[in-house]
This record gives sequence, structure tokens and C-alpha cells, in this order.
Amino acid sequence: MEKQSIAKHSGSVLIKNIRLVYPGSELNNLEKDVFLENGVISKTGSLSFKADLEIDGSGCFLTPGLFDLRARHGEPGLEQNEDIASLSQTAANGGFTGVATLPDTEPCIQTKAQIEFQLNKAKEGLVELYPFGATTKDLEGVELNEIFDMHRGGAIGFSNGDHSYSSGALQRALLYVKPFGGLIFSHAEDTSLRNGAYINESKNTASLGLKSFAPHVEFTAIAREIEIVKYTGSRIHFSHLSTGRSVELIRQAKRSGLNISCDVSILHLIYNDEVMNGFDANLKLMPPLRDEEDRLALIEGINDGTIDCIVSDHNPQCPEFKLVEFNYSPFGAITLQLVYSLYNRYLSDAISLETFVKCVSENPRSLLNLEKIDFQEKKLANFSIFNPNLSWTLDHSSNSSLSANTHLWGSELKGKCIFTANKGYINLNT
Repeated sequence: MEKQSIAKHSGSVLIKNIRLVYPGSELNNLEKDVFLENGVISKTGSLSFKADLEIDGSGCFLTPGLFDLRARHGEPGLEQNEDIASLSQTAANGGFTGVATLPDTEPCIQTKAQIEFQLNKAKEGLVELYPFGATTKDLEGVELNEIFDMHRGGAIGFSNGDHSYSSGALQRALLYVKPFGGLIFSHAEDTSLRNGAYINESKNTASLGLKSFAPHVEFTAIAREIEIVKYTGSRIHFSHLSTGRSVELIRQAKRSGLNISCDVSILHLIYNDEVMNGFDANLKLMPPLRDEEDRLALIEGINDGTIDCIVSDHNPQCPEFKLVEFNYSPFGAITLQLVYSLYNRYLSDAISLETFVKCVSENPRSLLNLEKIDFQEKKLANFSIFNPNLSWTLDHSSNSSLSANTHLWGSELKGKCIFTANKGYINLNT
């Protein structure tokens, strides 16, 4: 496969015998033929047209284009990790047509001009980029940036990346965005309790000799921030939850009527901290992998609707940064291209396909007040096709990211996005 395969398409595509997965829609689980002309859904039904490209959809399914609520690139300053072009290709190969990107580049994204630069750099192509602006100056968690200016420049929301807020800064931010309906994203962490540690504290990690911190570093911060939300009456979104206590706090807050949402990363749904016995820095994540009880609570939170979204938490790191002593290796792994494959391999028995699609397409768009994707004739196509039975190997020929920081390098995966369409562009990934 060529790494750069996104192309503007002026011809026709016929997709035969494809099952539609549109949760809550009358189209859900229907099997159709789909005919595209110049990127537009021209006809559906039982079709026998000639086309420039024909795809046999037997055994495959079609979903609304996926949307990732939490991914990183390195532009500007860390382009060697990932630039906007490589992020877009990686997203398309994973079935994503929209990606919200974190502001913690170097320098961080904290002005209207920087937001506009990001949007202009990504305006052409299949994948739509939605940058977050940094909530606080230099991500330090204290002094607010010019939030409204960034909002006017096109910031989709406001985040401090993997940095927490002081209580005062969070309260001011929540009050500031309330008049224009802005959304604050929180990485909930009490840094004074964490004290520079980097893996979960549990019986599974006690003998590893690595600095660890307990789960209450996260859920005590969430409890504090929920109280601030009660006072302000604003919206907040908690990013990448990792503990069962966090899920329960948010479950109770939602039941009480607070406007709270949250997400979890695909890797936290799959692994617990027992895998840290291998000292693989590609599994050094922030927040860290927790124990099995926490992992199962996260899955329960997805299934009962407490957790709104599943995110990639794509965090590319080039080898000179990542391949160092575990203590000094930065957090994060590449995941954007792998989200469906990981779900298909590890989670399809625990989370239904319809629930998965809602959590990686419909729900994130709804939280950001973006238009819902409909499957209708005469509309531009915005969808992805997945083959759940296709086996493939993650290696230099298949990986679209500029980085390779994943414990799955060289592994055989099952399930893959084979086709994506959006904005008149197509991406063929066979």
C-alpha cells in the first residue's frame, strides 16, 4: 500500500453488497449496493452500473466516517513525530474523517493565529481537522489564554493536553466559555499526589522498581472539578478516564443533571497494568494502565452510556525520544490507525459494534455540536468501510504515521478499514 493514497476522485465507485451500520437509524443492518459519482452518493439499492472502481462489500460493513476526539500531531515544533499531512493519512487509513487535535505542540497552540494556521494547513483533503486551543498560558494551568479569540479563529474546544488546571483557572475558564457554549476538556490529575511517578500503583506493579501512583490521583481531581461545575453551571469533558471510581463519580453527576461528558482510550479498555511486567515503554501511557477491576469498570461505563466516547489518544514519538530508559521515555503510543483493529480483536465480544460506532462517530460529533452524518442520496459521502476478516501486519509498509511507538509493531492484526470517502476525496487502503 502506498502511504499517501488519499485522492480527489472525479470518477465513479460501485460498492456491492455492503451492510450499513448506522446505530438508531432505520438503515441500520440493511444491505445495499452504493454508487458514488464524484464523491456524491448517487444511487443506493440493488445496482448493476459500470464504475471506474468496484468494491466487493461482502462480509464488510459501512459506517459514518469515524471521529477521534483526542489525537496529537507535532506541527509546529515536533514535526519529526507527526505532521498534519501524516496525521491525516493515518486517520484516513483508520477510517476517521474527522480528528480533534490537542494543543501541546512546541510552541503550544494558544493564539487565534495559531488556530488559523492549523485550519489552513488542513483545509484540503479527506480528513477534517478540529484544533483545540490551549486553555491556559503555556499549558501551566494558571493564567487563561485569549479563549474567545481562539474560538473566533475556529478552535473547536479548549484543553490543556496532559496538564491539569488549578481550581481557580478551571473555574474562570468554565465561566468564560459559558456565554458562547464553549467546551472545556480536562485531564483530571492532582499533580501533588502523583509526585512525578509514571505507572499505576497496585499489587501487579509493586515489584517492578518503578515510580508509581495510586488511582486516587485521578478521581479526587474529578470530584473537585465536579464541584466547580456545580457552581458554574458550565459544560466540562473529562478526557481519557482510567479508574472505576472516576466512572462512578461521573455516573452520579450525570444522574444529578450536570452537563458532563467523558471519554476513554482504546488501550485502557484492552489492557491492565499486568502488561507493565515487560517494561515496554510503548505501554507507558498517561494516565497509566490500571488494574483489571478498573478496566472492566471502563467497559461497563461504555455499555451503560456513562462514558460517551472512545478515543485513540494517538501520541506519536520518534525513536530518539521513545527508545531510552523507561523512566525517561515520554508517555504515549500510536493508535489512530489501529482503533478498529484493536476493537475487533479484543473488545467485540464485550462491546457491540453499534455501541462502538456511536462512541467513535456519532457521540464525539454531537459533543462538539457538529452536523450529524446522514447517509442520503445526492449528498457528499462521508463514510468508511471495514473488513472484519482481513488480516494485516503493522510494519513499515502499512504504518502511515511518521512514528512507530507501539507494542504491536510486527504483529498480525485482524480487521481493517479498506475505504474512506469524505469531501469528494477517497482513500483506498487494501
